[in-house]
Amino acid sequence: MISRFSVAMTSDIAQHLTEHLRRADGQEDCCFVLWRPSTGASRTTALLTEVVLPQDGERIVHGTVDFTSAYFLRAAALAAEHGCGLGFIHAHPKGRGWQRLNGIDHAAEASFAAQTQVITGRPLVGLTFAAADAGFSARIWQQQAPRRYAPTEAESVRVVGGHLTITFNDRLLPVPAVTNRQLRTVSAWGQTTQENLARLHVGIVGCGSVGMLAVEALARTGIERLSLLDFDTVEEHNLDRLLHSTTRDVRLHRAKAHLAARTARRAATATNFRATPYELSVVEPAGFAAAADCDVIFSCVDRPWPRAVLNLLAYAHLIPVVDGGIAVDARGGRLRGAEWRAHIAAPGRACMECLGQYDPAHVQAERDGSLDDPAYITGLPADHPLRRKENVFVFSTSAAAAQLNQFITMATAPGGIADTGAHLYHLTTGTLERREDGCETGCPYDSMLRGLGDDAPVIVTRQHLAAEHIRAARDLAIHRWPLRIRRAVDDLLLRLQ
Repeated sequence: MISRFSVAMTSDIAQHLTEHLRRADGQEDCCFVLWRPSTGASRTTALLTEVVLPQDGERIVHGTVDFTSAYFLRAAALAAEHGCGLGFIHAHPKGRGWQRLNGIDHAAEASFAAQTQVITGRPLVGLTFAAADAGFSARIWQQQAPRRYAPTEAESVRVVGGHLTITFNDRLLPVPAVTNRQLRTVSAWGQTTQENLARLHVGIVGCGSVGMLAVEALARTGIERLSLLDFDTVEEHNLDRLLHSTTRDVRLHRAKAHLAARTARRAATATNFRATPYELSVVEPAGFAAAADCDVIFSCVDRPWPRAVLNLLAYAHLIPVVDGGIAVDARGGRLRGAEWRAHIAAPGRACMECLGQYDPAHVQAERDGSLDDPAYITGLPADHPLRRKENVFVFSTSAAAAQLNQFITMATAPGGIADTGAHLYHLTTGTLERREDGCETGCPYDSMLRGLGDDAPVIVTRQHLAAEHIRAARDLAIHRWPLRIRRAVDDLLLRLQ
């Protein structure tokens, strides 16, 4: 039984639906859609993948709208043939924002919910289009008892592409309270935009130097829900780059994810703030599921395997991924140059593989454990990307700022522009390169894998031995009695601050 539910679609699907449902004569219209599931740790999302428009005589418009049984059976058969679920969407010509079912609409969808389940093997997804502002609302019909189906409302419907737009269900995700802690932030883009930003569920994968800066900025901006993924432990060599880390965190073997959660809670300006730490890698099944619960993900990792997993989440699961990275050339002990990237992986934009953020061959090498073998790394050329690990806090702040700018641009569309392309900044020349085209010809991510969700024919997660080793070492250290007492005292002092 699905308890938390949402819907996602690409901007192309949303545009297709808008063109059909927003009628010049102001009457209602309808059509069927096909959907595939994306299953997270606690939320299931229906990914709309295809619009099934009515043929002549299959629907009758007379102020309100009706459809024929032939139209339903044709759409249901198509869904079954493709292994998809079936959705039905109708328009409210004067509606704005989230729309709830009236009695007539409820009875109409309930009348074919059971038949949909039988034909497709998946529940009926009902949607409403608010034509006045192009907002979407949704529900999923689930069996409550023999021959009785009832709708479970979605939390939100997101449209992903150049511009990220989300219609929120105010009953399940209430409008955040206005506080004096966000006056300057709200003055930049207005209360309505702030309400939408705050309700985004944002994931940060990698709570290192760049990730921790992103955590701080998002919490201060008023984002209400953060999921923080990192399996690593704070170590002494992190202290010159890891925001808010201290020698005490090193001595107490703090997990970076928990340090990030502590940082976020201290910085948060939202009244109802939640920061959930996960001592996991996104390449592990549980980490992947936690990331799949998010509306947007920040990729703050420097390894190829997690980037490949996040690339799949961006296109197959329609979760925009804000990615970036730093490359420092310090050969011979001298700074020769540095550059940092920032871009968003999402349908219609270039994916991380096409941007050269990872090499598929290195993904397999990391899965096999080769990238954790010092001999393997030593054997690579001196200027190989996997060997260029030098970084300083100054560069981390620049990289984090670039990613945050990409996120805000995508979500707020300043001046009506939401996609400014992929950015590459060169320190030595002070120049910025932009790439505004999409994926390379033949790239599977933005074509064959788009919107497949759980049905994507690739397995990207598995056991991560390096993550397990680090967690085991940390668990062994913190279960010694002297350290357990010191951690308990430290936790108490932090709570009292």
